[in-house]
Parts: sequence; C-alpha cells; structure tokens
Amino acid sequence: MKTIQFRHCVLGLLFCGLLNGGCSIIRVSRTINVTASNSICNKSVEVHLVGINSSEIDLWKTMSMTDYWTPGNQLRKSAKEYTYVIQFGQGPCTATLGKKDPVRHTWKNRKVEYLFVLADLPGVFTDSVGNADARRLQLPAANSKRWGWRDKKINIRIEESNIVSLTIPKPD
Repeated sequence: MKTIQFRHCVLGLLFCGLLNGGCSIIRVSRTINVTASNSICNKSVEVHLVGINSSEIDLWKTMSMTDYWTPGNQLRKSAKEYTYVIQFGQGPCTATLGKKDPVRHTWKNRKVEYLFVLADLPGVFTDSVGNADARRLQLPAANSKRWGWRDKKINIRIEESNIVSLTIPKPD
C-alpha cells in the first residue's frame, strides 16, 4: 500500500515539474516568411537565411557585405550547406521556410543560435558592422526563447533600402 502511495506521489511531483518547468525544455521552431516589397518583388534580388552558432557570430557580424555578395566569395561558398536561398524577381513575392525543410535539420545539428538575413539589395551601400548595414539583419534562431510563445511565424520584409523584421523578438 505504501509503495503505491509513494509511486503516486513521485508521479504527481514529476507531473507538476513538467507543468512548471517543461516549457523551458521544449523549443518551438517557427515558420519563416520572407516577403519582398512591391519595389523589390520584380527585381532580381537574392536573399540568404544563414543559421549561425555562437562560435561564428563575430565573423558574420563584421564581414563586409560587399565582399560577401562578390562572385566567388569563399565564405558564401563554405556556408552553402546551412544557407537557405531565396530569389525574388521571377515568381511570387513571398517565400516560406517551413519547419520540415532540410536546412532546418542542418541548423539543429550545428546548434544554431542566430539567423542572419542577408540581401543583395540594388544600389550602393556602405559596409557597416552588424545590423547597421542595411543588407544584413541578425535575429535569434527560429527555435529561440526570445520569440514570444504566441509567435508561430517570423515575418521578414525585404525593402529597397533595408531588411525589416515584422515579428519582434524579446530583448536579450
């Protein structure tokens, strides 16, 4: 009899622990929607979604975007396996990176903590560090706790002059 009561007590405690702390263990991966503004939609604009882990963050924050978009760039070539490429100008003005896309599995294996949105925008831009460069937007990874629990999608808009996250993550 005491053994049964003990088991029920242990199961009850485990259940309460899952209710209270379980959400911090489960990470929700969100769909990523990238939409081109009307001025960008019909232009040939390439956008890269690159999953980056903490050991690479400094490199990706400081790299020259002009160099990155130069044909034959070695960093762009080496990041190909963990980059999702979107090409505007030849089809729909919205692209969706679903939860089951193969690049998401690669990101999980690489322990991605950041999502870099890089756009080869038309015009002349000055290279700057981090989000100060209009062609680069650093966001938390799609499975980050920094996104609200209600956020099922991360919406990003590519403008002619910059990249905008319409879904706002919580501050660090």
